[in-house]
Amino acid sequence: MFTDEPVTPVRLETLLDLMRNTTSRKVDRRMLIEMLQPDGLVNMDTDRVQAKRTIKAASELGLMKKEDEDTYARLTFNRKDERTTRQIVLGAIDSIVLSDTRVEPYFALFYSYLLSLNAEGVIKKTNDEWARDFERYVQGGQRSDNPFNKDKLAGLYRWMTYAGLGWFDANEVFQPNPYERLQRSLTMIFAGETKLTGEAFMQRMAVVCPELDGGVIFQQACGSRSDYKETHVCTLGLSHALIDLHQDDIIRLYCPRDSRGWSIEAAEPPSDESLQSARIDTIELAKVT
Repeated sequence: MFTDEPVTPVRLETLLDLMRNTTSRKVDRRMLIEMLQPDGLVNMDTDRVQAKRTIKAASELGLMKKEDEDTYARLTFNRKDERTTRQIVLGAIDSIVLSDTRVEPYFALFYSYLLSLNAEGVIKKTNDEWARDFERYVQGGQRSDNPFNKDKLAGLYRWMTYAGLGWFDANEVFQPNPYERLQRSLTMIFAGETKLTGEAFMQRMAVVCPELDGGVIFQQACGSRSDYKETHVCTLGLSHALIDLHQDDIIRLYCPRDSRGWSIEAAEPPSDESLQSARIDTIELAKVT
C-alpha cells in the first residue's frame, strides 16, 4: 500500500471525504471508482488502477469494507465522526501499520532502522544505497520475494512525513523525529495517570509504539547494534521529540541533576526549571491532546 501502490495521502483522504459526504450508507463500487478517477483524469490509466488501489488501501487500513460480492463499499466508521479525515487515517496508520508489519512489512521496520542510526548514520545517500544498507543490516543480506528497493523507499518517505515521523533537512535527508506520533499516543501511554517515572514511560511507550526505542519492531530493526537497554540512552529522534513536546507544554520532563534515568543528551536539551540534567527522572502529562 505504501511502497508498491500509487496511493498518496491526498487520494486516500479524497476517497474517504467522498464517502463521508454521501447520503447513502453504501456506495456502488464501480460508480465510486469513476468518481475518483473520471474520464478527464484517466489519461493512460484506462483501467483506473489508481482509484482501485486507493480503495484497496482504505480496506487494508480497516476504514472501508466490501459488501454484496464486491458490488458496494461502505465505511467502517461513522460518517459523522468528530475527527477529521486526516485524524482517522492517522489513527489507522498508528494501530495497523506502525504497530505491526503484516499489512506493510517495511514501513515501521525501515523507520525503526532510521531511528536507530542516530546522527552518525542518517546521512546523504541515494535511495539505492539506503535500500542496500537496510537489506544488509536489518535483513542480514537475505532478499525476500518482495525485496525492499529505491522505489519502495520513495513511497515510504511520502507517508512517513504525513504521519508526523520526521522531516527533510536542507540536504533532502529525512531526519526522524516522532513528535506527532508520540503526541497522538500520550493518552494511551499514560493510561489515566498524569505522571510516570522515566522508566515506566519508556516501557509503556515501547508497547504502544513498538517502532520507537525499545519496542519489538525497533529491536528487530537494530538488533545487536543497539545498547539502549544497558546505557538507557534515547535515540536522537526520540530525544528531540520529547524535548519538543516539553517545550510546547504538552509534557513536562523532570531531569534533576542527580538523575540516573533515560538520557536525552543526544539532542542537547536546553536548561530550564525542570531540565537540570540530560537524564529523565519523571514525565508529566501537562496537556491532553
